[in-house]
Amino acid sequence: MAASDSPESSTPSGERSLPDWAPDSDDVVLLVAGITLLALLARLVLLGDRIAHWDEGRVAYWIVHYQETGSFAYRRIIHGPFIQHVNRWLFPIWGANDFTMRVPVAVVGGLLPLSALLFREHLRRVEVVAMALFLSFNPVLLYYSRFMRSDVLVAAFMFAAFGFFVRFYDTRRTRYLYAAAAFVAFGFASKENAAVYVLTWLGAAGLLADQALYRPRNHASGYDLLRSKARGVRDRFDSSRDEVLSFVLHYASDTAWALILLFGLLLFFYAPRGAGMEGITYPPAAAAEGTVGFWQGFASPSNFVDMVQATWNHSAEEFGTWFERSTEAGDEGLAAVYVDFFDQFVQVMIQKAAPLTAFAIFGFVLERYGAERSRNLVMFAAYCGFVSVLGYPLGTDIFGAWLVVHALVPLSIPAAVGLARIFDWGYEAFVLDDSVGVAIAAVLLLLVGAQVAAVAVPAVYVNDQSDDNNLVQYAQPGGDPRAELQTIGAVADREGNGTDVLLYYGEQGDAYDDNLAFVKDDPNDWDSSSLDTRPLCARWYNSLPFPWYFAKDDVQVNCSRERAQLESRIQSNPPPVIITQDDDTTVPTGALESSYTGTTYEMRAWGKETTFWIHEDVQTEGE
Repeated sequence: MAASDSPESSTPSGERSLPDWAPDSDDVVLLVAGITLLALLARLVLLGDRIAHWDEGRVAYWIVHYQETGSFAYRRIIHGPFIQHVNRWLFPIWGANDFTMRVPVAVVGGLLPLSALLFREHLRRVEVVAMALFLSFNPVLLYYSRFMRSDVLVAAFMFAAFGFFVRFYDTRRTRYLYAAAAFVAFGFASKENAAVYVLTWLGAAGLLADQALYRPRNHASGYDLLRSKARGVRDRFDSSRDEVLSFVLHYASDTAWALILLFGLLLFFYAPRGAGMEGITYPPAAAAEGTVGFWQGFASPSNFVDMVQATWNHSAEEFGTWFERSTEAGDEGLAAVYVDFFDQFVQVMIQKAAPLTAFAIFGFVLERYGAERSRNLVMFAAYCGFVSVLGYPLGTDIFGAWLVVHALVPLSIPAAVGLARIFDWGYEAFVLDDSVGVAIAAVLLLLVGAQVAAVAVPAVYVNDQSDDNNLVQYAQPGGDPRAELQTIGAVADREGNGTDVLLYYGEQGDAYDDNLAFVKDDPNDWDSSSLDTRPLCARWYNSLPFPWYFAKDDVQVNCSRERAQLESRIQSNPPPVIITQDDDTTVPTGALESSYTGTTYEMRAWGKETTFWIHEDVQTEGE
């Protein structure tokens, strides 16, 4: 352990060392465990209350499809396969619903505060607790831990992997090396930008190296420092060659096994299942020649080689298209898009993560300029976080506040240093019997807690679908048709093989809106699709998240494009539920109102008003 990495080394020059407030590390472990339990509770309460976001509905649909058909293939548009496999196992146990689909992210996000303990050799105890608090209750992390996207997953797994690497460095215990390898695999299986984390680590390590080599204190130059280190390694090797060789061979063996674990887990997650890509196209088909599923790969050595080769080729191609897509700027130009996304990124940090952001800057300044020797861990994490603030707005084709997660997680370390310093000032004042100083520190800490609560409660639990909340991405429905969706599920349970829901959109010619319509323009296309995206008659992406709710409840959906046909059907064979769009001027409102009750909801954060028409017979049966 280098001197610059010890917690005590962060004490400002000329000041006495600040005693820690906890008697031993066991108390800190218990405190962090208690904070983690609260973090889990905060993520699980009312977890299924919010209507699914467009993206949640899209991924959840394919999980149901995987569950029903047994066919899976990695596609970068759905992101990493981790959540698909885990929910594929959970849905049969707990049911396919909004709560269950979000549980894996909620649990991983809730356990993230435990990662603070991995850095306890480098942080003072009060800093470890402060870090756990930031990771538990920051509104951005809390909101997206209650959201079935893979950003919190990849952030948590890669951050934990980094922590296990640090623990391995601290203890030389190989169990941490294996844990790090496993969590790197989980990270890459969660989302493609795990690769960005590795690049960020390399960049931060480069900055640390530059910091160490620039005017080193005990050497004439950086070059002299490198020569001294190289000479020390050579002398150590010459004096105890057998011991060094034994050490290298021991860790080389464990490193090799850790790499085998890493690639084995990646193969498990990325390898196709069932018919692979052929099984998710329409119509579903048998596996293409050369496609070998994960379990079939163990039937023979040749099958295993084919499975590895096919998985690698397909995954590499998908990763390549993801990197290409992430740099697309559309019609506005890269600079204009970057400025827009960067502004939104910073606004989220200011409005929804102000304490963490402010204390991260404060902690960085304290560590960089106020400490006798800066701790490598704190500087490394700060570099990772600050570079993420600059880089993520550049590497995305669509903005969502979920991007901010990737900056806030590493910034929790310098933020913990900054917040702990406020506690230290209060402690110093207490020791000196300075009641005013104690009061000021206490008020500051209370204000921080109050600000987090005042932002988190409305943003995460009350206004979690409101367009006034900048954590809410546009494709989140602003309305709450939960009752209507439950009615549709109940109808599907008892209606047999008939139509449960009719989607209607009647605009013709130039009035037909490709970006709005729930129904395909040409009825001749209603039985065709490149992928098995049901209902086939729907403009599937426009109608999300409905396909998720239809799939999980096995709802029979048909479509209509003719007003006269719909009016006739209302009279002769009325569907239990009809869904129309308010921008459609052809909706026969009068005919519908004669036997249906309509309720309108916004199916995006703003706009896309959609009306659910529930037939009076369905309402009577439900009473």
